[in-house]
Amino acid sequence: MIYLGYYHEEAEQYAEAERYLLKAIEKAPDSEQALFRLGVVYDKMKRKDDSIEVMRRVIELNDEHANALNYLGYTYAELGINLDEAEALVRKALVLRPDDGYITDSLGWVFYQQGKYEEALKWLLKALALVPDDPVINEHVGDAYLKLDNKSQALQYYQKSHALQDEDSKRQKIQTKIDALKTEAP
Repeated sequence: MIYLGYYHEEAEQYAEAERYLLKAIEKAPDSEQALFRLGVVYDKMKRKDDSIEVMRRVIELNDEHANALNYLGYTYAELGINLDEAEALVRKALVLRPDDGYITDSLGWVFYQQGKYEEALKWLLKALALVPDDPVINEHVGDAYLKLDNKSQALQYYQKSHALQDEDSKRQKIQTKIDALKTEAP
């Protein structure tokens, strides 16, 4: 059931993915794997509250589930809520997986959302060193440079993010940032 759920998730058939994952959870209510995948599917369905609830359940079952800790912390950061808790969750995930570029990025993004831009940039650059070709991390670095009023560096990282991004809607979002920087007076 979990694999069928994952298959449908990858095919962007989220209702089907949810159906299979709920069946898996019905058979094994404490399956961290099924619950985690369900939380991801809910996030992709734009059901943030359900995603948060399921990720909390995964952490209740295993408070050292690095992916769930990171996912919940990053979700909070993206929403701009519970930022102190987000920081604690991501820091714990980073202790469990210290060389994970995505978790490192999450900590940088939490600092960014807290308005701690220099600290954010430090962590985001570390994340970029670990995962240099990730479009989201490159965009985050650009965002941090922009907040620190380094527009040329921001533009450089936005352009790299744009080149790496394969989703049209996300490419357009980054292109809007690039265009805004290019049209600003020097």
